[in-house]
Amino acid sequence: MNLPQDDLFATEIIPPTAYILTHLDLYNWGPFGGRHCAEIDPKGSAIIGPTGSGKTTLVDALMTLLTQQPRYNLASTGGHESDRDLISYIRGVSGAGNNSGDNSHIARPGKTVTGVSARFSNGDTNLRIGALFWVDGSSSAASDLKRLWLFSERDDQSLDDWLAIHHEGGARELKQHVRDTPGIQANDSKKAYLAQVRRFFEVGENAFTLLNRAAGLKQLNSIDEIFRELVLDDHSAFDRAAEVASEFDDLAAIHSELETARRQHQSLVPIAETHEKHQATYKELEQLKTLKRILPVWFAQAGYDLWTDRIHELDRQLIESQNQIDSLTSTVSGLNNQATTLKDIYLEAGGASIEQLREQIGQQQRWVNERASHANDYRALTRKLDLDDRLSAQALAANQQTGEARLRELSEREETQDKTLLDLRLEHGKLSETLKELTDEIDRIKARPGSNIDGRYQEFRSELAEALNLGEDQLPFVAELVEVKPEEKDWRGAIERALGGHRLRILVPPAAMQSALDRVNARDNRLHVRLMEAQTPQAQAQFMDDGFTRKLNFKDHPHREALKGLLAGIDRHCVDSPEALRQTPHGMTRQGLMSGKKGFFEKRDNQRLDKGWMTGFNNRDRLTALTEELREAQGSEREIQQAMGKAQAALKSTRDEITLYEALAGIRFDTIDLPSAEKELSELQNRLESLTAPDSDVEQARQKYETVNQELEQAQQDLSEARTQYALLDDKRSQATQRCQEMLERLGEGLTDEEQILAGQHFDTPDASQYDRLETLERSQRDKLEKAISTLNKQLQRYQLNLTQLMEKARTLDTGALAETGSDIRDIPEYLERLRVLAEEALPEKLERFLNYLNQSSDQGVTQLLAHINNQVAIIEERIADLNATLKRVDFQPGRYLRLEPRRVTHESLRTLERAQRQLRADALKDDQGESHFKALQNMVQLLRDAADSKRTVGARALLDPRYRLQFEVSVLDRESCTVIETRSGSQGGSGGEKEIIASYILTASLSYALCPTGATQPLFGTIVLDEAFSKSSHAVAGRIISALNEFGLHPLFVTPNKEMRLLRAHTRSAILVHRKELQATLTSLSWEELETHAEKMTRKRDEIPG
Repeated sequence: MNLPQDDLFATEIIPPTAYILTHLDLYNWGPFGGRHCAEIDPKGSAIIGPTGSGKTTLVDALMTLLTQQPRYNLASTGGHESDRDLISYIRGVSGAGNNSGDNSHIARPGKTVTGVSARFSNGDTNLRIGALFWVDGSSSAASDLKRLWLFSERDDQSLDDWLAIHHEGGARELKQHVRDTPGIQANDSKKAYLAQVRRFFEVGENAFTLLNRAAGLKQLNSIDEIFRELVLDDHSAFDRAAEVASEFDDLAAIHSELETARRQHQSLVPIAETHEKHQATYKELEQLKTLKRILPVWFAQAGYDLWTDRIHELDRQLIESQNQIDSLTSTVSGLNNQATTLKDIYLEAGGASIEQLREQIGQQQRWVNERASHANDYRALTRKLDLDDRLSAQALAANQQTGEARLRELSEREETQDKTLLDLRLEHGKLSETLKELTDEIDRIKARPGSNIDGRYQEFRSELAEALNLGEDQLPFVAELVEVKPEEKDWRGAIERALGGHRLRILVPPAAMQSALDRVNARDNRLHVRLMEAQTPQAQAQFMDDGFTRKLNFKDHPHREALKGLLAGIDRHCVDSPEALRQTPHGMTRQGLMSGKKGFFEKRDNQRLDKGWMTGFNNRDRLTALTEELREAQGSEREIQQAMGKAQAALKSTRDEITLYEALAGIRFDTIDLPSAEKELSELQNRLESLTAPDSDVEQARQKYETVNQELEQAQQDLSEARTQYALLDDKRSQATQRCQEMLERLGEGLTDEEQILAGQHFDTPDASQYDRLETLERSQRDKLEKAISTLNKQLQRYQLNLTQLMEKARTLDTGALAETGSDIRDIPEYLERLRVLAEEALPEKLERFLNYLNQSSDQGVTQLLAHINNQVAIIEERIADLNATLKRVDFQPGRYLRLEPRRVTHESLRTLERAQRQLRADALKDDQGESHFKALQNMVQLLRDAADSKRTVGARALLDPRYRLQFEVSVLDRESCTVIETRSGSQGGSGGEKEIIASYILTASLSYALCPTGATQPLFGTIVLDEAFSKSSHAVAGRIISALNEFGLHPLFVTPNKEMRLLRAHTRSAILVHRKELQATLTSLSWEELETHAEKMTRKRDEIPG
């Protein structure tokens, strides 16, 4: 679209609905002290003036009225940073001040009032917005600044009116005026005021901020930054995401209620199942109890039948037994008469003497057997004792006499052997104690490898160290700090004796000495305790030149010098012979002979010289000595054990021999006189043989009697047995009758039909042969029943306990329905009713509510949220497409035009969300009562929640802010071929003019986007500010930029220094001249024609020659 330069700002180009700035009124604003008015021509105006005159100050007044936090003086900073603030304009501050302290750089240092106002018009209607600022004192603090913001759709209200009212009655009078006048509003809050301004112009929050930033912006570092932060309105869904998350929390609460109901249901199901088992067990138990109750009656009935049959059988056997008795009685009677007759014949023939003789033979035979046994024992005893074994009185007497003498010898030997064995046992006991002590001592030494001191003393030292709160190494024994030099080892035994008890003396630090003495004094230590205060001597200890101390190595220790002082006091001369010792007081030999003062000598050989060594830095020597001593003691123990075995064997042999001789002494001859007894037996047998010869009458009579008598005895035995059998049968019948009566009594009224059937199903009927085992069978059956009843009782108790526990658990999961319900068995119906309610009513209802909310509310909230974001992205793309259509109508360069490139950006967080969304769609189709759907939705909502909680991160913005779903670039295209020549992300690169034109085009499109109401093609707010306009642009470029502005429906207000006048003259109708002198600035609105006329007058005046 090409227009003549003179008509570039024809009013018909600007849409009739667009409001453009017509007046900017100031009072005490910056350097503009007093009242000033800048009139803007609808056909184009430029604010001109020298650098620093106050041109940008006018722009800042307008931005103060339009933006929440205006950035001032942007032209001088390249459009990026603000180097002034509101209070500096109100005070009229110029420069950074001076050091005079008179505030001469401040135009209004005291109480002051400032007013700014802007008038907009679309040709039909007008709008005036303004603000009053006042400070009651000299403060420059922002908190002391008072503000009042005004919005008026009446054209009869102006800044002069507002200042006059404020001057007369202050803010209260002005507010009252506003309340009384329709069409005008006043606000203390700038936020509410700006909201009203934006509503009027139908723009978003970023529109005027972009207008402010664009005023002095010469290049764009990032198109992304401009579009995301200033152009595009904030339609981010962080708050909505938080709301969706909150809505999901409602769903989660519903799901939690459902889960609670499910858990309650699951906790009640075992109660129903266990209760069913409990009831079945109870029924079975009651049946067993019934069986146990009827068991005696059933067995009584069975017993009565069996015992009745038994009585009948016994009656038959009694008849048969009686017949047998009668027959045997007759037989016995006949044989008895016959045997009596034959016995009388036998006795008359001599049979009485024979019977007596047989009795004598029997008695004598018993005596012979007894004496034979005693005789055999006697002979065995004499053989063991190596004595005469003949069975004679003389031999027995001789043996007993020998035995008495032998007994005396054996008694003396027994006493001696017993004493010997006792002595060996005592010695063995002592040796065992020694072995234990040696073993324990070796163990103690191994536990303390750094010392040869007896373990008991080391244990005492450990207790003392613990009581004194010291380490054991701080309480050393003297013997632990010295050792005999290896080359002097043949002197060690003598040195050990010389040191004597000092070896067991403990060196105690002076600070701990009193505490050590108190402890030792207050207890029974069970040892000979020796202590020494380890006080470091003032002077170094002096040893004898030939003293045993020269043969010692001293351990590096803090008490070393104290120890040397002790040893120096007991040092002895070392001599090689007794002769030398005799002449040397306080000396000693290698063999341990010692001398005292002159003439006194001693040698302590109560212990071997190579025993009891204690010195040394380690205990290898003592361990070796004790090991050797242990080995010797073990050998002695083996020898004593062998001697004890031999002594015990000898003592046992002696005592056994004594026992034999004592038995010999107790023997009487008549008990072993076997020959005489045998002789007498032989004589009696000979007499019997002579009387019982086979051919004698007596023998024949005896044989006949014996034969009949045997038959009689047999018949009598058979009769006795028959009678016994009859008595037994009769007794059994009596018992059977009694048992039958007992069964009848136990039977009572008998069993009912049901009980009879129940018993028949569980009890086995006894066989006929088991009549006498009924009690055993009944007891066995009762035991089985009792065992089963006991088992069921225990099982019932377990069920009851389990039910109690299950009810308690169910109560803990319950939400109130069972709050007043107990946990006893009688309370089960309430739990079962609760289960029924849950299964039939509550669970289906909660599930339905959950699924409805899941599918309709929460899921739709997520879907709508994401659809909203996608829709906003699409709207941005559509609006930018509209901008591109406009940009295409304007040449960026000859034959070229610009196109904004919004490219979609898929951040990893967005890809994660999309995967979660796909998973959500898939899980929504699963038939698992919405659980998978819920979990997938929960995962998705968590992504949204995380993004809402971290809204400043790139991932969160890419997810929930439509502006960050796009990346913005600009491409240069060839008009004929529509091919892309180059693509840029900003205006970097190229010349200053190229940067400026790219920035101008992009800002123009951006402003059109930001200022244009939704759904409209042209903005309502038409004025934009170009500060330092066309500073680097040619006439052709400027023409194209202004053409682009017209295409987008924007009306520029140019701000520039006093240059490029011809360019501005071609594109504007009037100029606002800003002039500054010192702290004060003025402005004048003139048409270019008026300016030219005034300039010609000034030229003629300079050319005139003064007359």
